[in-house]
Amino acid sequence: MASSGFLREKHLLTLGILRLLDDRYADLPRPGRVLQMIITNVRNRPLSSESIKSMSESILSLYHNLITGSKHFPIIPFRGSFLSLQTATPFVHMEPGRGENIRPPPLVEEPAGLMVPAEASSSAPTIRTPVIPEMMEVGRLWADHRNRVRHIKVDGRTVTRVISSVYSSDSTELSNRWRVSDYREDGHIIMSVLCQFTEKSRQCAERKKRKTTEEESSSRSLSPPKKRLRV
Repeated sequence: MASSGFLREKHLLTLGILRLLDDRYADLPRPGRVLQMIITNVRNRPLSSESIKSMSESILSLYHNLITGSKHFPIIPFRGSFLSLQTATPFVHMEPGRGENIRPPPLVEEPAGLMVPAEASSSAPTIRTPVIPEMMEVGRLWADHRNRVRHIKVDGRTVTRVISSVYSSDSTELSNRWRVSDYREDGHIIMSVLCQFTEKSRQCAERKKRKTTEEESSSRSLSPPKKRLRV
């Protein structure tokens, strides 16, 4: 069940964008835009620096989903900077790369999937994601429509990245919430984190979404009416 006393590792990720290198997404965020995301480690071992850096590959993918609703999660190459800041950790005496330490209270409840304990209040709503197995089961991960599976390079090695939707306890999909999990080539899970843009970045996405919707609506209204075919 959920526990309000278990502290989880958190990092604030900052992406500074000078230029997007794929013209299809050139106007997604304006040049000079800074996006910030909070990631929460749901594993019981510290995140490695390589795993944290690898999240720079997916921040724009998640931002694209936040604006468009598309579940494709494209890899969007960019030129810019990436910084990370650890804001909380329970792993005071444990080095990255070590095995699991003492297990936290049970997190998994079938069939909904992983249940993440709320830290601020025991009355906070529980959130759930599809079950992410310890060993990679590609067929199972692909078969679940709530997952997006792709291969990326992390520190010169091929990693299988799974981006999963996040749901409330009543099975409603939540906006601005994702779970990102990585597997090594041998099938072992490397990391699994919950992702959420900061309020400022979320508001920027909402403004961009409204502007895009208004422009599309205006474009449709200015288009000449189609001629009806007389019978």
